[in-house]
Order: sequence, then C-alpha cells, then structure tokens
Amino acid sequence: MKKWSYLVLIMCLFILCTACSNVTWKKQYATSLPRELLSDGKEYSILAVGEDIDHPEEIMGLKQVRYFSSVKGVKNQYPELKVKESPFFIVFNDKEAVLRTSKLNKALEFIEENY
Repeated sequence: MKKWSYLVLIMCLFILCTACSNVTWKKQYATSLPRELLSDGKEYSILAVGEDIDHPEEIMGLKQVRYFSSVKGVKNQYPELKVKESPFFIVFNDKEAVLRTSKLNKALEFIEENY
C-alpha cells in the first residue's frame, strides 16, 4: 500500500511540474518577437505593410525587409504585433521593435541616422 501512495504522489508531482512549465513557456513565447523579424548586429530590419520599399539594398543600415500587402496578412502571421492600419512600418534591431510608424520616410530616416 505504501508503494502505491508513493507512486501516486510522484505522478502528481510530475504532472504538476509539467503543467507549470508549459504555462511559463507559452507565456514567454507569446510575448517574444519572432526571430525572423529581428536583424543581426548593428543593422536594422523593417516589416512593411501596404507600401513597398524601393531599392532596399541601397539603404545603408537596412538588412532585411519583410513585406505584407495587407493588414489582414500581417495579423494572420504576427498577431502579437497589433498592426491596425496600412501603410505601417515597424523597424527592428537585433532585440526588439525600435520604431512603429505610418510614414515610410520616418522609418528610413531613423535607420540612416542610427546606423
């Protein structure tokens, strides 16, 4: 009888630990940005919604542009970004979103000034 009590206790502890760690992981994942949007090093990346960027390879400090033609598209793939209008631009460094704006010129000026 003692063996069964210990077995049940161990199983309950295992289930409790597993459940708690899963909740923590989901919370952390939900609040973190997708890695593919972040840039590497000193350069920046942009998520552009509704307006394309001409010749992004010519912009100093801009490594990557991720383009979406509609707000619906970006909401489907990245709902955590909470994009509500078009055009809209989010500039990322290697850790976080550093600028959110509806003006392309403002986003490009930020990159050029901070590179």
